[in-house]
Amino acid sequence: MPVKPSRHHEDPVAGAAHIITRLAIALLLIVTPIASVGTRSAIYVLAPVGVALTLVAWLLEPGSRGPRQLRAAMFSPTGLIVIFLGLWALLSLIWTPFASGPSERFVKSASTFVLAAVAAALLPERTRTSNLYLLPIGAAAGAVAIIGLMIFTKSPSVRSGDPDISLVARAAFGLALLVWPALGALIVREKPRWAMGLAVLVVIAELFAGVPLALAATALGALVFAAAMVDKHATGRWLAIVGAALFLIAPVVAILAYAAITMTPASPILSTLVWGSYIARDGFNALIGHGFDAARLGVAMGYLPPATPRSLLFETWFELGLVGATAAALLWAQLARRAGQAGPKLAPFLLAGLTSAYVMSAFGLGVAPVWWVTLLALSGFAFALLQHGHGRAQRPNVSNLPTGD
Repeated sequence: MPVKPSRHHEDPVAGAAHIITRLAIALLLIVTPIASVGTRSAIYVLAPVGVALTLVAWLLEPGSRGPRQLRAAMFSPTGLIVIFLGLWALLSLIWTPFASGPSERFVKSASTFVLAAVAAALLPERTRTSNLYLLPIGAAAGAVAIIGLMIFTKSPSVRSGDPDISLVARAAFGLALLVWPALGALIVREKPRWAMGLAVLVVIAELFAGVPLALAATALGALVFAAAMVDKHATGRWLAIVGAALFLIAPVVAILAYAAITMTPASPILSTLVWGSYIARDGFNALIGHGFDAARLGVAMGYLPPATPRSLLFETWFELGLVGATAAALLWAQLARRAGQAGPKLAPFLLAGLTSAYVMSAFGLGVAPVWWVTLLALSGFAFALLQHGHGRAQRPNVSNLPTGD
């Protein structure tokens, strides 16, 4: 019986679309993590180019998936919460005490997430499984770049522990995010030994980088991964409850600490007391917040003390108030719950990745730095790629193949 030629040989346009898609994935998940170790501007330049390439590939082989997926995502419960939170942040620009800075950062942050969502929606519905290998290749290359840079460079800007000035610190945070979809790709492709080797390499790179927060996020992600392997639904529910509760309880803890302890420069919990002092005198601002980007600019311009917390929890409350914090808590609960409902091979990696992102954002990075927002968006794109390649990674059993009778 004659062999039917491959569809990709029959259709040159489809073949070109697949090549461009692979190039876009490589640019976003391999070149960008490596280049970000050596230059600060790489992530801002390469990410939009990668998204543009996914659009070109989709235009060569258009389908209904992109618009359909975006429409479905927008009108899902999670999408509606995201839209509300974005609109509330946009509305808060009216009462922010600063001029053009907040609006500029809002445009940058919002456009970054929108571009990542569009790129994820435009991915082929059943992406080639060979594309999954680009995920671990990017993570391994980033880890090797960190180790090599820490061994061979003496530059203080590289070795500084402050994520605002350290390239290696930024790369380590990105690695702590991207390692989970990379490990998921190897497990889906049934390469457990490679996955173990990559995990060890990433931990070594984080140790070389000397960024305790990235290492702690990876460790907590590993604990959640182990729990999800036992019961993914229960893990997702508990993660949703704990994460949402932290959004709502954290300011209560801060104001109780402020009421119980006199704030002094020597206090070991100074940042918590600073937060409590603002809550105590915020009044109506506790409901609506001080406006988008007010925390970052307040510290930069000297309106807020240097001990002001750099935390997703503080920034959400200070900038968007109770309304924004409640929306953020609901959004987190939705994300964690849905991750726990994913397939048995995907759920543990989704939950671990969410945990790592939450820990790093809530306990040291916040969401003010645009480079961190871009890394979060790239991580979401990587998980979307993993999900699209998951179905094809299952090879059919010989008994299920047609016999030709």
